[in-house]
Amino acid sequence: MTRLVRTASVVALALLVLTPTAAAAAQDPEARIKTASALLLSPPNPSVTQAAIVNAMVELLDVTVSLTQGAQYGQDIKYRIDVAKDLILKTSMFNEKARQYLSFAHRMTLGGKKYEKPKELDEFVTPEEMQQKSRKYCATLVNGALAALERGQKGEAARLLLELVLAIVTPVSGAGAGLPGDSR
Repeated sequence: MTRLVRTASVVALALLVLTPTAAAAAQDPEARIKTASALLLSPPNPSVTQAAIVNAMVELLDVTVSLTQGAQYGQDIKYRIDVAKDLILKTSMFNEKARQYLSFAHRMTLGGKKYEKPKELDEFVTPEEMQQKSRKYCATLVNGALAALERGQKGEAARLLLELVLAIVTPVSGAGAGLPGDSR
């Protein structure tokens, strides 16, 4: 009898583990991008923790890896993203070394071209204006990635997701953030 109970328990556990769940349903890259980016693109909210932001970025990086699996440099991209994720999770989302690894991964999706944050994002007067411009730019990247997925262009979607994460983790220099006439 005990053996029967143990066997039934093992079978039940195996069925529980192997049964598709909501997490498995969320394997759809489009759904994962929408969920993770919703948090990143939402207006500032004091209830959103840095850990939640980091987790959303990590999710976007995981989607990027899944989209580049069959690419020419897929394994190299995965390696660089994994190192960057590890650094971000262990230190800070603004870790310079992590940003370098993400930039290397981005280069591989773009034929060697270096990531450069758009200059207009460094031109603002107030922090609110900077947030507004950044949010608009990031929304453009998300929409572009989703559109690329619809067209079946996984590599383009991955590149745009990497640009999104790079835009978030790259410091803003704030040229123009000084007082009018201030030439610092």
